[in-house]
Amino acid sequence: MRTCRARITLLWLVAAAAAAPVAAQVPAQSGTAAAAVTSPAALFRDDVHARAGLTCASCHTSGKPPYGPIGRTAIAPLCATCHSNAEYMRKVNPQLRVDEYEQYLTSTHGKRMSAGETRVATCTDCHGAHGMRVVSDTRSPAAPQNVDKTCARCHSDHALMSAFGRDDNPPEDWNASVHAAAFRRGDMSAPTCTTCHRPHAGVAPGLASVTLVCAQCHVREAELFSKSPKKPIFDLLGQGGCMTCHSNHRIQKPSDAFIALEQPALCATCHNDQMRGADVIKSMRAGLQNLDGGIERASAVLDRAERAGMLVDDGRLVLHDAREEQILTRLNVHAFADKPFADTAAKGVADAARAEAIGAQALAELRYRRQGLAVATLLIIGFLATLWVKIRRLPKT
Repeated sequence: MRTCRARITLLWLVAAAAAAPVAAQVPAQSGTAAAAVTSPAALFRDDVHARAGLTCASCHTSGKPPYGPIGRTAIAPLCATCHSNAEYMRKVNPQLRVDEYEQYLTSTHGKRMSAGETRVATCTDCHGAHGMRVVSDTRSPAAPQNVDKTCARCHSDHALMSAFGRDDNPPEDWNASVHAAAFRRGDMSAPTCTTCHRPHAGVAPGLASVTLVCAQCHVREAELFSKSPKKPIFDLLGQGGCMTCHSNHRIQKPSDAFIALEQPALCATCHNDQMRGADVIKSMRAGLQNLDGGIERASAVLDRAERAGMLVDDGRLVLHDAREEQILTRLNVHAFADKPFADTAAKGVADAARAEAIGAQALAELRYRRQGLAVATLLIIGFLATLWVKIRRLPKT
C-alpha cells in the first residue's frame, strides 16, 4: 500500500518537471500565472492527494530532495499503480473509475505515448501536477469551464499539431460555435471537448458513429434522421449524418435560411432545383416562411392591442402554441420528407392565424369603444352647449 501511495503522488509532484524537456510542445502544468511562480511544495498543500494523506515521497520514490523529473512515458503508468487499483481506490474514493489508464492506452494520446512519442498529452497535461484538484472544482484545468482552454494548449498550437499532420484548430472552431455560446451563457449541459471526445479514450468519433455522439443530446433529431431517406444515402457515401450539414466543431446556430436551393443555404451545397428532392426542399422552405410570417404578424397585432390596454392573454397562449409548433416543424426537417413536417407546419400556421384573429378582434373592440366614447363625448358636449344657451336666455333678476 505504501508503494502505491508513493507512486501516485510521484506523478502529480514531478509532472511539471517531467514535462520540462518538451515544455515548448506540451506544457506540463495547467494552471495559472500564480502556479508558475509557486513552488511545487506550496502547490501540493492544496492538492487532492495531499488531502488524502500522500506526501512527496509517495510519488518520488527514488532519490532525495530536490527531486528530479519523471520521464513523460512513465507518468501514466505511475498514475495507474493507484488509479487502476480497485481495492485501493475503493478506500480512497469509491466513486472514481479505475479504468482510465486502460482507456488512455486505446486513445491516440496513449498509443503514441506508449510508442515513445513524448509530445502527446499525458495525465498531468490535463489535470496538472502539484496542486491537483478534482474535476468538479472550477479551478481544475479539466473542469468543464476550463477544458477547452486546456485542450487548446496543444490543439491550437500550430507548430505542434503540424508535426502530426493536423492543420485544423478545433478549440478555436468550438469557441465560435453555438455550443460555446450556450456554455458562456451558463448552460452547463452544452457540450465541450470531453462531452463528445471521451476524456481518457479521447478518440474522434468515426463517421459511422458521429450521429450516435450527437444523439446523446439531440435525441429526437437523431431518431428522425435514422428513419429518413437520407440515412442510407449518407451511409453509402461514407458521410457522417449530422456533421455533413452542421460540421463538427464550428456548429452554427440553426436557421430557416439553411433550407433553400440557393447559396449560401446548406441544401444548396448538394441540391439544385433540377434534382430529386427539390420539391421537398421548396415545400419546407415555404412552410417555414409561412409559419414564421404568421407568428410575426400575430405577435405584432397582439403587441399593438396590449399597448393600447386591451387584454389579450388568450391570444398570447395561442401564439405560444404556434411557437411550439414552429420548434417541432424545425425539428421535423430532419425527417427529410413532407411528413411529419407538413402537419406541424400547418398546425403552427393555423395557431398563428388564430392568435392574429384574437389580436385583430381586440383592436376592433378597441375601435368600437373609441367610437362609442367619441359619440358619448359629442352628446355630452351638445348637452352642455344646450344647457349653456338655456342659462344665457334666462331673464336677469
